Formats: sequence, C-alpha cells, structure tokens
Amino acid sequence: MLFSGYVKNATPQNRNEPVKTSLQSAATPTGFNAVPDSTLLKAGDKCPDFVFRDTSGYDGRNVKLSDLKGKYVLIDVWASWCAPCRAQYPYLVSLEEKMKNKQITFVSISIDTRVFRWKTPMLDKMGGIQWMVRDETFERAFGINAIPRFILLDKTGSILNLKMPLPSHPELEQELNKLQGI
Repeated sequence: MLFSGYVKNATPQNRNEPVKTSLQSAATPTGFNAVPDSTLLKAGDKCPDFVFRDTSGYDGRNVKLSDLKGKYVLIDVWASWCAPCRAQYPYLVSLEEKMKNKQITFVSISIDTRVFRWKTPMLDKMGGIQWMVRDETFERAFGINAIPRFILLDKTGSILNLKMPLPSHPELEQELNKLQGI
C-alpha cells in the first residue's frame, strides 16, 4: 500500500493576486531564497541555491544543496507531524547504510518552519543530514503539495527526478543503483 502522505492546498486563494517572490514575502525578511514562488522546476533544470537551516545542534547555520555537489543527492521532503513521513524514515536509514560507500548523499529537508518541533526526543535521535526550510519557496518551486516526497539531483546539482519511489519500495534502491558513476 502506498502512503498518500499529507496533502497541502497549494492553490492561491485569489488567482488575480500577483504572486510575491520570497524577497517580497514577510516570511523571508532577509531574502534567503530569491526564487520567484511561481517558478515550477522540472527534470533537467538546475536546482536553485536555496538556503536551509541546519538542525544539528539547533544553531540554525545556513546550508545549501550546492554544498553537496560532486555526488548524487537524494532529498527526502518531510515534516515532523507527518506520520507517513516518519514511517519512511527507517527504510531511508537502511537504504543510506546500504549505499554508504557510493557516490550519493541523503539529505532530509523538513518543511517545518518552527525550531521547537525539532526539540523533541525522537528528532534528537535522528541521524543523517537534517535540514529545515526557511520559508515556502522550496516547496513552491518543486510543486510540493504532498509529503513524503523524494527528489533526486545529479552530481552537478541538476534535477534528475522530481518524484522518486518511497524508500519502502525496492524500486528506489534499484533506480539509484542504475545511476552512472554511483
């Protein structure tokens, strides 16, 4: 059975209203992610240099996907309150362990925007690379309206696949092992 995940209403309330860029948004007063919210990415596009918050140690330092260039990157888009996302986590950990000597990095990006959600015993125990969005720009650019969602970037930071299979499905590991130079 597939997890349907959390579905978010991503359509604007008033279609006649102009879409604000993240620089205009009150959510990003310092202009972290300067990609227009209306931009929808597709396979083959270069991934914009979004700025995320590193959750390790709660210091909130800025990190970018471009910091991971040189390896394939599998992005796990999730949230702490999403039960289907949490159900995929053990499978993701297992897959990451199987592929630890390969040319791929696994990064989990939470769409939680409140740090207090990260200060729980369960989340303290999570390993791997754990980042948090700073605003909704990342979600809008990738057209994310349901989670969990897995996205694959190539070694140069271009998008290979916007909707990879879930880690609980063997197809994900099979697809990753087919990558050139993995």
